Amino acid sequence: MHPSSGLITGPLRYLRRPFEANVKAGDRVLVVTDTAQDARVWQAIMTVLADLEAEPTLALFEPRPADYYDPPDVVAVAMLKSDVNVLVASTAMGHSPSAIAAMRAGAMMIQMDGHLTLEMFQRGAATADYLEIARMKHYVACNVYGPSASEVRVVSTHGTDITYGIAGRVRVPPLRSDDWNPYRAYRRTEEGMKNSPRHLCLFPGGEYNVAPVEATANGILVIDLTMHHLGRLSTAVELRVESGRIVDIQGGADAWRLRRHLRDHGDDSAYMFPTEASVGLNKNARIVGDQREDKNIYGSMHFGLGTNSDVGGTVSSNLHMDGVILEPTLFVDGDKKLELGEFLVPLDRYVDDRAAAFGATTYRSDGSR
Repeated sequence: MHPSSGLITGPLRYLRRPFEANVKAGDRVLVVTDTAQDARVWQAIMTVLADLEAEPTLALFEPRPADYYDPPDVVAVAMLKSDVNVLVASTAMGHSPSAIAAMRAGAMMIQMDGHLTLEMFQRGAATADYLEIARMKHYVACNVYGPSASEVRVVSTHGTDITYGIAGRVRVPPLRSDDWNPYRAYRRTEEGMKNSPRHLCLFPGGEYNVAPVEATANGILVIDLTMHHLGRLSTAVELRVESGRIVDIQGGADAWRLRRHLRDHGDDSAYMFPTEASVGLNKNARIVGDQREDKNIYGSMHFGLGTNSDVGGTVSSNLHMDGVILEPTLFVDGDKKLELGEFLVPLDRYVDDRAAAFGATTYRSDGSR
């Protein structure tokens, strides 16, 4: 079991919130986890579900070899028959074929995977104001990017200098009203992800993502903080990208681990990059050495390789891996919008009338306008 396994202590009020918002008495809830996870996390979740009078079942198995690989077949079948699936394995499964199939079949997802500890649900990113984060996502779309955004350039002090196209890929999440419950699962089609099957609550969370136009990225991107599978990096990993594809990986031991991981577990599409480009918006997120929290740090950016077909792109792969840059500088069509992790535009109001006209629809808790 995970070395942090032991007594359950401390408050569980933050952990309870996604379940109170999404689970009702009698719901069939499958908790999907593995033996590398802090057992206190799934034990606490099972206790919360029992307290809510749901019908929880635990699926516990050996860790998958890579993030976004499917669970064992018997678990994948059970996911199709559940009302709610709780993804809390040490390897992320939100983009996996089994998770997507379950959501297409009508199951709702609570995604809280990664190498977690119970303490991550008692402080840090889990304690943030999630209604504020939801509203910031709207203003990032309007003020950082804008309706006619075409090209992005990202640089960093570690050597990142990459450009990529985003024409037609900027989606505008609704401006959420005061009575909207930020812990309730919702369909990502509400945020402009056309044809996306994703119906989930992501917790802890706090990001706004864009799927760059495939084959448009060129330059160098240096991941300096955390990455799926690799965890907290001991040395920066440099990716050289040509026409949206990784052509070289340089660095120390972590670069070696990434090259080996892609060779052993990836496919040809796993080298497509970046297939996701996200901005962190969680003011309470800390550096903990796991992507579940680190990639949401306010003002950070993370970039994904592999699958993005469920978040607005066209790439399907057997991998999806995010790598985090802690203090990026971001230019949109030549205008600097983020400098060393600090936003240069407001995230609580429209920057101009043009932005105000850009999808200012509000949604209430019941989904009505």
